[in-house]
Amino acid sequence: MEEKQKQLRRLVENSFPHVTNFHEKVSVEFEKLENAKSFWSEIYVAHLKVNEGVKDVEVPGDVFIKVPRISENVLRCEDEEAVDELQNVLVYYSKKENLFYKHFPYGTIPNFPFPKVYFTEDVAGEATGGIVAENLSEKVFAVEHIPGLNHEQILRLMEALAGFHSHLMKREDKSYVESFEEGAHGRETYAPGMQNMMFEEALTLESVNPEVFGNGRIQNIKWAFDYSKKTKATKEAISAIPGIICHADMNVTNMLWKKDSPNNEIGAIIDYQMLFIGSVAFDIIRILTLGMTREERREKTESYLEYYHKTLAEFFDGQAPFSMEELHRQYNLIYPFASNFTLFGIALYIKMYSDGTLGNIEKKEENCEELVDRARGIVEDIEALKANF
Repeated sequence: MEEKQKQLRRLVENSFPHVTNFHEKVSVEFEKLENAKSFWSEIYVAHLKVNEGVKDVEVPGDVFIKVPRISENVLRCEDEEAVDELQNVLVYYSKKENLFYKHFPYGTIPNFPFPKVYFTEDVAGEATGGIVAENLSEKVFAVEHIPGLNHEQILRLMEALAGFHSHLMKREDKSYVESFEEGAHGRETYAPGMQNMMFEEALTLESVNPEVFGNGRIQNIKWAFDYSKKTKATKEAISAIPGIICHADMNVTNMLWKKDSPNNEIGAIIDYQMLFIGSVAFDIIRILTLGMTREERREKTESYLEYYHKTLAEFFDGQAPFSMEELHRQYNLIYPFASNFTLFGIALYIKMYSDGTLGNIEKKEENCEELVDRARGIVEDIEALKANF
């Protein structure tokens, strides 16, 4: 049997340990889902059917399987040496995502839904590693980067982050910090190499649109990709409000929305590979800079910060554990080092919208113009904050 098939069968079998001789009692068919937006995994749906005559066995009709594997989207852009390093990063990311599900059981975080997970396996060589979870594909959808998030969706996300942060601040067991702090497991999410790689990709914006980013405009904000400055700002944020987990990749593709929900309810927040301990403002910045137009973001950021703070206060009998002044301070402190990841992402998405990998190819110019404008707003904000660093 092909190694990949063996891996998938093993993952499914281990998900239902109460079913002895699983594959003798349950028939399984695997369907690979093509997903151009996935950088770090292959996605399958396993269709399960209890065999005729088998009694007292209950399993779901299907499950979702995420297998850690560098996608063709990434491989086609990298040389062999870079791919070897990416493989090491993949092992690290997979371990962190599995640890999230072990530290935080299903349904335990208010306002912050994530999938029910049946089984996790760390990468330990070829054809190993993966997550088996409930299949939500018929119940949820993800929005596109363009047009992005609507007002109600952003409010739900502010509620989700307030719920997550309140849970972390109230939680007595802080063992999760050791799992997710930078340097755990011998690596960092935002290591110097990652910062350099993000900067080099963001630098391509200068050639994509010289009119907006010419005269070395991206080069002039290289300080926002400086590892030591990022680390110093992060430590300062943690010292003021400790124990906060940053999702770190609050991309529109990682927010799943319930279909036919009149209130834009979140179905699940997914992909916990890049978690680290950081600032309460990091994920807020990521959501607003990538998910909104430049003009809307500038018009509404303050109201979203106030809504997040108000929602957080509700978990603490009306008295938030830190002030709006502190939230503003953390927002400005972390903004360059959270939005730099958005700039990196936008540079990649411009390429993907241009070649038709994402979006409607007939609207590629319009979509790319919008992405350039969002990047422009971020660059302007970083430029305005330079004096603080």
